[in-house]
Amino acid sequence: MIKIRNLFKYTALLLILSFLAGASSALFLYALDFVTDLREGNQWLICLLPLGGILIVFLYESLSPESEKGNKWIMARIKMQKGKPISLLLAPLVFTGTLITHLLGGSAGREGTALQLSTSLSSPFFSLFKLSQKEETIFLRSAVAAGFGSVFGTPLAGIIFAFEWESFRPRKWVDILPVILSSFLADWITRNLGIVHTNYSIPINFRSPSNPLFWTIIAALIFGLTARLFKYLMKNAAEQNKKWLPNKFLRVVFGGVIVSGFLLFSPFMELAGLGIPAITDGFSNAAPPYFFLLKIILTVITLQSGFKGGEVTPLFFIGATLGSALSVFIPLSPAFLAGMGMVAVFGAAAKSPITATLLAGELFGFNFLPFALLISLISDKTAGKNSIYQLNGNELATA
Repeated sequence: MIKIRNLFKYTALLLILSFLAGASSALFLYALDFVTDLREGNQWLICLLPLGGILIVFLYESLSPESEKGNKWIMARIKMQKGKPISLLLAPLVFTGTLITHLLGGSAGREGTALQLSTSLSSPFFSLFKLSQKEETIFLRSAVAAGFGSVFGTPLAGIIFAFEWESFRPRKWVDILPVILSSFLADWITRNLGIVHTNYSIPINFRSPSNPLFWTIIAALIFGLTARLFKYLMKNAAEQNKKWLPNKFLRVVFGGVIVSGFLLFSPFMELAGLGIPAITDGFSNAAPPYFFLLKIILTVITLQSGFKGGEVTPLFFIGATLGSALSVFIPLSPAFLAGMGMVAVFGAAAKSPITATLLAGELFGFNFLPFALLISLISDKTAGKNSIYQLNGNELATA
């Protein structure tokens, strides 16, 4: 428990943590924009994806093999399991690995990198400030909120995500207050360093059929089933990789060849990297009905081959393009279905429906909260029990 007499000590740590999270998110987002622009202007770079994968695996294996666990290492430490403290090496490794992945066309996100940057950079101060195990858990959770909130510009969602992704229910103010403060402070720092987040808009006067509740439920069920498919493929791909491609170098080369080959010899270059333009376009025009499925496949291959990045932005892409495509069959506007699909597929895959609801409020306007809550809860139940961040017993024991 954080004691009153240590208020100065913990305030200092909270400020340090928030600054590191906000500044690292800003640097990462600037760098991500740079490598994305570089790739789009030099599409031949996608040919180098297998070689980039070899470099990523080599760096991790040479410098810090345990950093390969990424977010699962963070979650295991939060759950106060035995294991090594999070290494400072995780930050440069995941930063470099994610930029290589995006520069060379891999289909990945950014939240995983932001979480690992904020927790890794903060971890040395946990030892310096001589935190207990309980105190470390509180500040690790604060770092998660700060990383998530600052990288997306959604501090409220970051606060809830810090608890919801590991199914933890706070009972005392000391569990909650540092998380709240760090998420808002980190977001403020990121914005003041010049970061402008993507603007998504759903018109208030979107068209509504005579029975909107029925069609909303139908859409929610489809979003949930899509999240279920994503989780199944991620889990199955991981198992098959361990069985048939146990060598990490062969695995990343094989996956890199598939992804780069598809991108280079197909007309779907917008599926590379984050795919933000395709997401925003889905709010105005119905997306092709196969876009979401292609993004699922490319993301699964990219991440399970050993490339770095997060799952959230690909899930945004999957949900937004699916919702947009559904507007051809469901009498609701593309913008509404794209927005609700964007947050609902993520929430269902991450077992974080309240986070998804607040994301909708912060991204589209809080007048959409009732719709987002209904859709997110239905999608969450439809998607099954497990989360993309699920830890098994062996991972807890070895983290």
